[in-house]
Amino acid sequence: MDKDKLRDTFEVASVLKIAALCILTFGLYVIFKLYTFSNKVNKAVTAPIPHWFMHTAIVIHLISFISLLIFFSTDGDQALLIFSKLMHAVSSVFHLIWIIKVRNRINNINSVSKGDRLWLNPLLSSFFHVIYMQYKINQSILTADEVNAETQCAINT
Repeated sequence: MDKDKLRDTFEVASVLKIAALCILTFGLYVIFKLYTFSNKVNKAVTAPIPHWFMHTAIVIHLISFISLLIFFSTDGDQALLIFSKLMHAVSSVFHLIWIIKVRNRINNINSVSKGDRLWLNPLLSSFFHVIYMQYKINQSILTADEVNAETQCAINT
């Protein structure tokens, strides 16, 4: 694990706070956090996630979200609901691809592979998104800190 690259890219954050924000913002915080993770990993990898892809995913998500809000707040037409559901399906595909891209890059930065304790599981990443990613980032940084402390102790003795 490249401890300096990991620590330079990410920081420890409260998983409970992230979960609460994801719920309280009706999922909008998920998009914000995914965008934040993407910008961080893009600085640390040779194959960044294209900005056009991230911006397209955000716009599609917002169109879906806003059209659903309009439908429920104005007793909207059924056509608007169908449009909103269609946009949600497209948004979900973009969202899943985006999660996979971020997950793969975090695993790359962390220098882990399938079977490693710090490897981001694809199924858990898909279901728990940024909450699970932050959990594994925290776990990776804390593990790196423990290794550094043990190494420092060994050097000092």
